Amino acid sequence: MDYSIYEQHIDFVYTTLLMIWGGSCVGIGLVTIPFLFNYMESPTEASHLTSRILKRQDMLIRVIAICMLILFYFKSKLTYSYQHIEWVTYVIVLHCYIFGKVVSKKLWELREKIKTFDTDVGGDPQRIKFSKWHLLGRTLYIGQIFGIVALLYLHAFGL
Repeated sequence: MDYSIYEQHIDFVYTTLLMIWGGSCVGIGLVTIPFLFNYMESPTEASHLTSRILKRQDMLIRVIAICMLILFYFKSKLTYSYQHIEWVTYVIVLHCYIFGKVVSKKLWELREKIKTFDTDVGGDPQRIKFSKWHLLGRTLYIGQIFGIVALLYLHAFGL
């Protein structure tokens, strides 16, 4: 079957999925969560609300990632010059997402042990460990954003 007749539709769906994924990462990770921690009275409350938001985002990203894998099957039937670079970039983004989920699980376990974030870190070993894991999780989250921007750039300008 000749999939080139569906190329415009494939491109539209692909771009839409990338924009939703990237937009949710930027909107939630770089706008909403910092806003919550700046304007809510308690960091513990902000932490609980953040966890609920990120769980819902996780479900959205899972659906998008599966849809994109299916879409990549159809894109593989098309001929374009940057196909292999695009695959490598997508695999990197998926790894950032998957490893981010592993880190998130570790953070969740630590958060249950800590109970409150309303006090300073001080010398609490649980809070210090939480801070280190949190930094790793944020790095992986930013990695997703950069990877998605790279995928959009590849798609828009077709190296």
